[in-house]
Amino acid sequence: MKISRTKKIALMVAATFVIGGSYSTLGFTKPIEAQSNAQGVNILPFKISEQLAKKIDTASGSDKFPCLVTFDKHLDEQSYANLEKQIGKFSKKQVYETVLEGFAGDLSKEQILLLNNTSFVSHIELDTEVSLGKDIVVTSDFSKNTDGWNGGFSDYPDKDKSIYKLNFSHRLLPKEINNKQKGLYISGVNRSDDLFMFVKKKLDKKEKLQPNTTYSVTFDFDIATNAGKDGMGAGGSPGESVYVKVGATSKEPLAVKDKTGFFWMNIDKGNQSAEGKNAFMIGNLAKTTTDHGKYELKPFDNKQRPFTVKTDDKAELWLLIGTDSAFESGTSIYIPRVNVTLKEVGEWTAAAE
Repeated sequence: MKISRTKKIALMVAATFVIGGSYSTLGFTKPIEAQSNAQGVNILPFKISEQLAKKIDTASGSDKFPCLVTFDKHLDEQSYANLEKQIGKFSKKQVYETVLEGFAGDLSKEQILLLNNTSFVSHIELDTEVSLGKDIVVTSDFSKNTDGWNGGFSDYPDKDKSIYKLNFSHRLLPKEINNKQKGLYISGVNRSDDLFMFVKKKLDKKEKLQPNTTYSVTFDFDIATNAGKDGMGAGGSPGESVYVKVGATSKEPLAVKDKTGFFWMNIDKGNQSAEGKNAFMIGNLAKTTTDHGKYELKPFDNKQRPFTVKTDDKAELWLLIGTDSAFESGTSIYIPRVNVTLKEVGEWTAAAE
Protein backbone atom coordinates (compact mmCIF):
# COMPACT_ATOMS: atom_id res chain seq x y z
CA MET A 1 0.00 0.00 0.00
CA LYS A 2 1.29 3.44 -0.87
CA ILE A 3 1.86 5.74 2.08
CA SER A 4 0.17 9.15 2.04
CA ARG A 5 2.53 12.15 1.93
CA THR A 6 -0.06 14.75 2.84
CA LYS A 7 -0.47 14.24 6.53
CA LYS A 8 1.98 16.23 8.64
CA ILE A 9 3.56 14.64 11.69
CA ALA A 10 5.18 16.63 14.43
CA LEU A 11 8.11 15.02 16.18
CA MET A 12 8.90 15.32 19.88
CA VAL A 13 12.33 16.85 20.47
CA ALA A 14 15.15 16.30 22.89
CA ALA A 15 13.45 17.73 25.96
CA THR A 16 11.93 14.32 26.58
CA PHE A 17 15.01 12.27 25.71
CA VAL A 18 16.99 10.53 28.45
CA ILE A 19 19.94 8.20 27.81
CA GLY A 20 21.79 6.28 30.47
CA GLY A 21 21.02 4.48 33.68
CA SER A 22 21.01 0.75 34.13
CA TYR A 23 19.24 -1.80 31.95
CA SER A 24 17.64 -5.06 33.03
CA THR A 25 18.71 -7.51 30.31
CA LEU A 26 16.64 -5.84 27.56
CA GLY A 27 13.87 -3.89 29.22
CA PHE A 28 10.92 -2.79 27.11
CA THR A 29 7.59 -1.13 27.56
CA LYS A 30 4.57 -1.40 25.30
CA PRO A 31 4.50 1.13 22.47
CA ILE A 32 2.86 4.45 23.12
CA GLU A 33 0.59 5.29 20.21
CA ALA A 34 0.58 8.79 18.79
CA GLN A 35 -1.11 11.14 21.20
CA SER A 36 -2.90 14.39 20.47
CA ASN A 37 -1.91 17.64 22.09
CA ALA A 38 -4.22 20.51 22.90
CA GLN A 39 -4.13 21.72 19.31
CA GLY A 40 -4.99 18.30 17.93
CA VAL A 41 -1.60 17.71 16.28
CA ASN A 42 -0.41 14.11 16.24
CA ILE A 43 2.94 13.64 18.00
CA LEU A 44 5.28 10.69 17.67
CA PRO A 45 8.25 10.10 19.99
CA PHE A 46 11.29 11.73 18.45
CA LYS A 47 13.57 8.69 18.06
CA ILE A 48 11.75 8.00 14.79
CA SER A 49 13.06 10.16 11.94
CA GLU A 50 10.66 12.56 10.28
CA GLN A 51 10.87 10.67 6.99
CA LEU A 52 10.02 7.34 8.61
CA ALA A 53 7.28 8.91 10.73
CA LYS A 54 5.57 10.12 7.56
CA LYS A 55 5.79 6.64 6.07
CA ILE A 56 4.23 4.83 9.04
CA ASP A 57 1.60 7.49 9.76
CA THR A 58 -1.25 5.76 7.94
CA ALA A 59 0.28 2.26 7.71
CA SER A 60 -1.13 -0.80 9.43
CA GLY A 61 0.79 -2.46 12.24
CA SER A 62 2.02 -5.24 9.96
CA ASP A 63 3.30 -3.04 7.11
CA LYS A 64 7.07 -3.40 6.86
CA PHE A 65 9.72 -0.81 6.17
CA PRO A 66 13.50 -1.00 5.55
CA CYS A 67 15.05 0.67 8.59
CA LEU A 68 18.40 1.67 10.03
CA VAL A 69 18.36 1.36 13.84
CA THR A 70 21.21 2.72 15.97
CA PHE A 71 21.96 1.96 19.63
CA ASP A 72 23.86 3.80 22.35
CA LYS A 73 25.48 0.53 23.49
CA HIS A 74 26.79 -2.71 21.96
CA LEU A 75 24.42 -5.67 21.51
CA ASP A 76 25.86 -9.19 21.28
CA GLU A 77 24.11 -12.22 19.75
CA GLN A 78 22.26 -13.02 22.98
CA SER A 79 21.06 -9.43 23.26
CA TYR A 80 19.70 -9.59 19.71
CA ALA A 81 17.95 -12.86 20.60
CA ASN A 82 16.36 -11.18 23.63
CA LEU A 83 15.35 -8.27 21.42
CA GLU A 84 13.50 -10.63 19.07
CA LYS A 85 11.65 -12.16 22.02
CA GLN A 86 10.33 -8.73 22.86
CA ILE A 87 9.43 -7.31 19.44
CA GLY A 88 9.21 -10.43 17.25
CA LYS A 89 11.59 -11.80 14.62
CA PHE A 90 13.06 -9.43 12.07
CA SER A 91 15.59 -9.61 9.25
CA LYS A 92 19.05 -8.15 9.80
CA LYS A 93 20.55 -7.21 6.43
CA GLN A 94 23.66 -5.89 8.14
CA VAL A 95 24.92 -5.43 11.70
CA TYR A 96 27.14 -2.41 12.43
CA GLU A 97 29.75 -2.42 15.20
CA THR A 98 32.42 0.10 14.16
CA VAL A 99 31.42 3.64 13.19
CA LEU A 100 27.99 3.10 14.73
CA GLU A 101 26.22 0.40 16.76
CA GLY A 102 23.04 -0.98 15.26
CA PHE A 103 21.59 -2.82 12.29
CA ALA A 104 19.77 -2.42 8.98
CA GLY A 105 16.71 -4.59 8.43
CA ASP A 106 13.01 -4.81 7.65
CA LEU A 107 10.68 -3.90 10.52
CA SER A 108 6.92 -3.69 10.86
CA LYS A 109 5.25 -0.53 12.13
CA GLU A 110 4.48 -2.34 15.39
CA GLN A 111 8.16 -3.27 15.83
CA ILE A 112 9.24 0.30 15.06
CA LEU A 113 6.95 1.62 17.80
CA LEU A 114 8.30 -0.94 20.26
CA LEU A 115 11.88 0.05 19.47
CA ASN A 116 10.91 3.69 19.81
CA ASN A 117 10.23 3.09 23.51
CA THR A 118 13.40 1.05 24.09
CA SER A 119 15.89 2.84 26.32
CA PHE A 120 19.11 1.98 24.45
CA VAL A 121 17.75 2.74 20.96
CA SER A 122 19.03 6.16 19.91
CA HIS A 123 17.54 6.58 16.42
CA ILE A 124 15.32 4.81 13.87
CA GLU A 125 15.40 6.01 10.28
CA LEU A 126 14.15 4.86 6.89
CA ASP A 127 16.74 2.94 4.87
CA THR A 128 15.32 4.04 1.52
CA GLU A 129 18.16 3.89 -0.93
CA VAL A 130 17.58 1.95 -4.13
CA SER A 131 20.26 2.47 -6.76
CA LEU A 132 18.85 3.67 -10.10
CA GLY A 133 21.96 4.30 -12.17
CA LYS A 134 25.71 4.07 -12.47
CA ASP A 135 27.93 5.33 -9.68
CA ILE A 136 29.46 8.80 -10.02
CA VAL A 137 32.97 8.75 -8.54
CA VAL A 138 34.79 11.97 -7.72
CA THR A 139 38.50 11.51 -6.94
CA SER A 140 40.93 14.16 -5.68
CA ASP A 141 44.62 13.39 -5.04
CA PHE A 142 45.80 17.04 -4.80
CA SER A 143 49.01 16.28 -6.71
CA LYS A 144 48.77 19.53 -8.70
CA ASN A 145 46.23 21.75 -6.95
CA THR A 146 43.25 21.75 -4.55
CA ASP A 147 40.99 20.29 -7.27
CA GLY A 148 38.19 22.71 -6.41
CA TRP A 149 38.26 22.11 -2.66
CA ASN A 150 38.26 25.26 -0.54
CA GLY A 151 38.71 25.74 3.19
CA GLY A 152 36.78 27.66 5.79
CA PHE A 153 36.31 28.25 9.53
CA SER A 154 33.42 29.06 11.86
CA ASP A 155 32.47 29.36 15.53
CA TYR A 156 34.87 32.18 16.34
CA PRO A 157 34.66 35.98 16.88
CA ASP A 158 35.88 38.22 14.05
CA LYS A 159 37.58 40.64 16.45
CA ASP A 160 39.87 37.87 17.75
CA LYS A 161 40.56 36.24 14.38
CA SER A 162 44.31 36.85 14.55
CA ILE A 163 44.81 34.71 17.68
CA TYR A 164 43.03 31.77 16.03
CA LYS A 165 45.84 31.51 13.42
CA LEU A 166 43.48 30.18 10.75
CA ASN A 167 45.24 28.70 7.74
CA PHE A 168 44.11 26.78 4.67
CA SER A 169 46.56 25.94 1.89
CA HIS A 170 47.86 23.37 -0.58
CA ARG A 171 51.23 22.10 0.60
CA LEU A 172 53.60 19.15 0.91
CA LEU A 173 52.69 16.46 3.43
CA PRO A 174 54.85 15.94 6.55
CA LYS A 175 58.05 14.05 5.81
CA GLU A 176 57.00 11.04 7.92
CA ILE A 177 53.98 10.64 5.59
CA ASN A 178 55.40 11.54 2.17
CA ASN A 179 57.30 14.79 1.63
CA LYS A 180 56.99 14.47 -2.15
CA GLN A 181 53.19 14.40 -2.13
CA LYS A 182 50.88 17.36 -1.60
CA GLY A 183 47.55 17.62 0.14
CA LEU A 184 45.07 20.03 1.67
CA TYR A 185 46.34 21.66 4.87
CA ILE A 186 44.01 23.26 7.40
CA SER A 187 44.97 24.59 10.79
CA GLY A 188 43.62 26.70 13.63
CA VAL A 189 43.91 27.38 17.35
CA ASN A 190 40.63 26.82 19.17
CA ARG A 191 40.09 29.78 21.51
CA SER A 192 36.29 29.57 21.62
CA ASP A 193 35.95 25.94 22.80
CA ASP A 194 34.16 25.14 19.56
CA LEU A 195 36.25 25.90 16.45
CA PHE A 196 34.93 24.30 13.24
CA MET A 197 37.40 23.86 10.37
CA PHE A 198 36.16 22.53 7.05
CA VAL A 199 36.89 21.90 3.39
CA LYS A 200 34.18 21.91 0.74
CA LYS A 201 33.77 21.16 -2.96
CA LYS A 202 31.00 22.02 -5.40
CA LEU A 203 29.63 19.35 -7.76
CA ASP A 204 27.28 19.97 -10.69
CA LYS A 205 26.46 18.87 -14.24
CA LYS A 206 30.19 18.51 -15.04
CA GLU A 207 30.08 15.41 -12.85
CA LYS A 208 26.88 14.32 -14.67
CA LEU A 209 24.61 15.10 -11.73
CA GLN A 210 20.93 15.58 -12.50
CA PRO A 211 18.77 18.47 -11.20
CA ASN A 212 16.33 17.85 -8.34
CA THR A 213 17.66 14.31 -7.90
CA THR A 214 18.42 12.42 -4.70
CA TYR A 215 21.86 10.83 -4.27
CA SER A 216 23.50 8.77 -1.58
CA VAL A 217 26.98 10.11 -0.87
CA THR A 218 29.82 7.95 0.42
CA PHE A 219 33.13 9.51 1.49
CA ASP A 220 36.47 7.70 1.60
CA PHE A 221 39.48 9.80 2.61
CA ASP A 222 42.60 10.00 4.77
CA ILE A 223 43.65 12.57 7.33
CA ALA A 224 47.24 13.00 8.46
CA THR A 225 46.93 13.71 12.19
CA ASN A 226 49.56 14.18 14.90
CA ALA A 227 47.16 13.87 17.86
CA GLY A 228 48.15 10.92 20.05
CA LYS A 229 45.40 8.78 21.55
CA ASP A 230 44.38 9.22 25.21
CA GLY A 231 45.89 12.69 25.27
CA MET A 232 45.08 15.44 27.75
CA GLY A 233 44.41 19.10 27.15
CA ALA A 234 42.28 22.13 27.97
CA GLY A 235 38.64 21.40 27.19
CA GLY A 236 39.42 17.85 26.12
CA SER A 237 41.83 15.62 24.22
CA PRO A 238 43.66 16.82 21.07
CA GLY A 239 42.57 13.57 19.41
CA GLU A 240 39.38 12.16 20.89
CA SER A 241 37.83 15.61 21.42
CA VAL A 242 38.28 16.79 17.83
CA TYR A 243 35.42 15.22 15.90
CA VAL A 244 35.52 14.48 12.17
CA LYS A 245 32.29 15.14 10.27
CA VAL A 246 31.09 14.69 6.70
CA GLY A 247 28.04 16.02 4.96
CA ALA A 248 26.44 17.18 1.74
CA THR A 249 23.97 19.92 0.97
CA SER A 250 22.48 21.79 -1.99
CA LYS A 251 23.30 25.02 -0.16
CA GLU A 252 26.89 26.25 -0.16
CA PRO A 253 28.39 25.82 3.35
CA LEU A 254 29.49 29.27 4.50
CA ALA A 255 30.63 30.90 7.73
CA VAL A 256 28.32 33.89 8.23
CA LYS A 257 28.96 36.71 10.69
CA ASP A 258 26.07 37.56 13.03
CA LYS A 259 25.23 40.93 14.63
CA THR A 260 27.67 40.28 17.47
CA GLY A 261 30.58 39.71 15.07
CA PHE A 262 30.65 35.93 15.62
CA PHE A 263 30.97 33.54 12.67
CA TRP A 264 28.49 30.65 12.50
CA MET A 265 27.81 28.08 9.78
CA ASN A 266 24.78 28.72 7.58
CA ILE A 267 24.02 24.98 7.57
CA ASP A 268 23.23 22.59 10.42
CA LYS A 269 26.51 20.76 11.11
CA GLY A 270 25.71 20.02 14.77
CA ASN A 271 27.99 20.99 17.62
CA GLN A 272 31.16 19.08 18.53
CA SER A 273 30.12 15.40 18.83
CA ALA A 274 26.43 16.20 18.25
CA GLU A 275 25.24 15.67 14.69
CA GLY A 276 23.27 18.06 12.51
CA LYS A 277 20.88 17.84 9.60
CA ASN A 278 23.64 18.54 7.07
CA ALA A 279 26.58 16.67 8.63
CA PHE A 280 27.26 13.74 10.93
CA MET A 281 30.27 12.44 12.84
CA ILE A 282 32.39 9.54 11.55
CA GLY A 283 35.29 9.55 14.01
CA ASN A 284 37.95 11.71 15.65
CA LEU A 285 41.58 12.70 15.14
CA ALA A 286 43.18 10.32 17.67
CA LYS A 287 46.05 8.24 16.27
CA THR A 288 46.59 4.56 16.99
CA THR A 289 49.59 5.45 19.19
CA THR A 290 50.04 7.74 22.19
CA ASP A 291 52.93 9.58 20.52
CA HIS A 292 51.93 13.23 20.10
CA GLY A 293 53.85 15.11 17.45
CA LYS A 294 54.58 12.84 14.50
CA TYR A 295 51.91 12.54 11.84
CA GLU A 296 50.08 9.33 11.01
CA LEU A 297 47.59 8.64 8.22
CA LYS A 298 44.14 7.77 9.52
CA PRO A 299 41.43 6.51 7.12
CA PHE A 300 37.80 7.62 7.32
CA ASP A 301 34.66 6.56 5.47
CA ASN A 302 30.89 6.42 5.88
CA LYS A 303 30.29 3.32 3.78
CA GLN A 304 28.06 1.88 6.49
CA ARG A 305 26.01 5.08 6.63
CA PRO A 306 25.77 6.94 3.31
CA PHE A 307 24.64 10.56 3.39
CA THR A 308 21.50 11.34 1.39
CA VAL A 309 21.11 14.69 -0.38
CA LYS A 310 19.04 16.19 -3.18
CA THR A 311 20.51 18.44 -5.86
CA ASP A 312 18.95 21.83 -6.63
CA ASP A 313 17.41 23.04 -9.91
CA LYS A 314 20.91 23.55 -11.36
CA ALA A 315 22.05 20.00 -10.45
CA GLU A 316 24.41 21.44 -7.83
CA LEU A 317 25.43 20.14 -4.44
CA TRP A 318 28.30 20.71 -2.00
CA LEU A 319 30.52 18.15 -0.27
CA LEU A 320 31.77 18.90 3.23
CA ILE A 321 34.53 17.44 5.44
CA GLY A 322 35.22 19.13 8.76
CA THR A 323 36.56 18.93 12.29
CA ASP A 324 34.49 20.19 15.24
CA SER A 325 36.82 20.82 18.17
CA ALA A 326 36.37 20.82 21.92
CA PHE A 327 40.16 20.87 22.39
CA GLU A 328 41.16 24.41 23.34
CA SER A 329 44.44 24.62 21.49
CA GLY A 330 45.95 24.10 18.04
CA THR A 331 44.90 21.51 15.47
CA SER A 332 46.74 21.07 12.15
CA ILE A 333 45.80 18.33 9.70
CA TYR A 334 46.52 17.29 6.11
CA ILE A 335 44.14 15.60 3.70
CA PRO A 336 46.11 13.79 0.96
CA ARG A 337 43.18 12.23 -0.92
CA VAL A 338 39.38 12.24 -1.08
CA ASN A 339 37.19 9.77 -2.96
CA VAL A 340 33.44 10.37 -3.07
CA THR A 341 30.89 8.00 -4.62
CA LEU A 342 27.40 9.22 -5.48
CA LYS A 343 24.52 6.89 -6.32
CA GLU A 344 21.24 8.11 -7.69
CA VAL A 345 18.55 6.69 -5.47
CA GLY A 346 14.83 6.26 -5.73
CA GLU A 347 12.21 6.48 -3.04
CA TRP A 348 10.92 3.24 -1.59
CA THR A 349 7.18 2.90 -0.92
CA ALA A 350 5.74 0.51 1.64
CA ALA A 351 3.81 -2.55 0.57
CA ALA A 352 1.50 -4.59 2.73
CA GLU A 353 2.98 -7.81 4.00
